[in-house]
Amino acid sequence: MSEQHASQMKSQAQGRHSVAQVSDLVRRAMSYFETDRATAWRCLNDASNLLGGASKEPGSGSGTALDVPRRGGLPGWRTKRALAYIEANLGAKIAIGEMADFVSMSKSHFSRAFKQSLGFSPMSYVAARRVERAKLMMTSSRERLSDIALSCGFADQSHLNRCFRRTVGISPGLWRRSVAVSSPVALATPGTSELRQLRIPPDLSQRGL
Repeated sequence: MSEQHASQMKSQAQGRHSVAQVSDLVRRAMSYFETDRATAWRCLNDASNLLGGASKEPGSGSGTALDVPRRGGLPGWRTKRALAYIEANLGAKIAIGEMADFVSMSKSHFSRAFKQSLGFSPMSYVAARRVERAKLMMTSSRERLSDIALSCGFADQSHLNRCFRRTVGISPGLWRRSVAVSSPVALATPGTSELRQLRIPPDLSQRGL
């Protein structure tokens, strides 16, 4: 094996490892958004560092990877604005065009820049966040799955079932029962929407969204 070929193989292996790390960091960020926003932003900053290797602007004295976007990615303020919009509207229908308008970008440019910055397409990120919010509601309340589905922005319970199974690997009902058995938590009274703070187990599968 030539030295050049060995170097190429090593570079490819490192690239795959970085992609896996970015995916894990973004998934962790999504699970922490409900309970620990500061940790969520740290995970996103680390993911941005891995994607772009960004450094602080000369003379700035401070800054994060999200403040100095990877070439072709979203600037920090647009990233935070887009994610804030998603969080505020998870329970409603979200369109890429609406997100793009919110950060004053074209639909196509926003989609490319969002994926460049976070490693996920906008709608894949939205779907994953809805699943994480559904998981939190399932472990902290006794609301019916049909009501949880609507609260998290899914069209109906069947829509929740399909997205949940594709992301986690099992149905939401089975996941809820397994969590109750393995890690019992004090549930909220039936019908309440208040969510108690708890740590979500990082068990999202590596399947595509």
